[in-house]
Amino acid sequence: MEQELRQSGLTGNEAKVYLALLKSNRISGSRLAKKTGLDRSVTYNVLDNLIEKGLVNYVIRDGKKIFSAGKPENLLTPIKEKEDFITSIIPKLKNIQKVPEAKGNVEVYEGKEGLKSFTLDVLRFDELYILNATGKIFTVLEYFGPRIIREGKKKTEIRIIAIEESKNTDLMRLNADIRFLPKEYTNSATTFIYGDKIAFQIITEKPMIVVIENKTISEGYKKDFELIWKHCSKG
Repeated sequence: MEQELRQSGLTGNEAKVYLALLKSNRISGSRLAKKTGLDRSVTYNVLDNLIEKGLVNYVIRDGKKIFSAGKPENLLTPIKEKEDFITSIIPKLKNIQKVPEAKGNVEVYEGKEGLKSFTLDVLRFDELYILNATGKIFTVLEYFGPRIIREGKKKTEIRIIAIEESKNTDLMRLNADIRFLPKEYTNSATTFIYGDKIAFQIITEKPMIVVIENKTISEGYKKDFELIWKHCSKG
């Protein structure tokens, strides 16, 4: 679990100390240092940091601090604070942003963070149609997968035409109507149709997504989707 805690924002030593506290209930700083193999002064510095993050509590017994682990849910506190702050400045940023005058708008997302941003945009829409879904996103963004599944359950309609290999991925956990392409018609590019947008996604070592916002193009691709849908099996 140390790796997961580091990915959540803790340092290596913070993760080690927090895990040791979770397993120990209540423990003194000196015993904790022996248990983790860390220098005593390092252990106390780490404990101070974790106390500030709400992940460690302590009581004083016989003049000594006895430490215990705080609730794991407190890991979410800085994320929520950051989200609240960003939410508060978005209206100001929108006032600054120049909206393109053209009727069509094209955006490009790259890398894992780009893939995550694109996915968050898709999840804002109640209706979603996906062609040639691979399920690779659940491997590339392993720790983001549960959120995709959770948000997907809130949608009015999700229809997916997937490749056969996706049956072994978490794509099958989505609250969606899924059909499958014949193997000879599969490829590595996934198409998303949502709102007035059409997106083309390729997931490699450096994912890339091209999004076109144009109502006419989106409606055209939706008609193509419906045609293909009729000829796909339910698996």
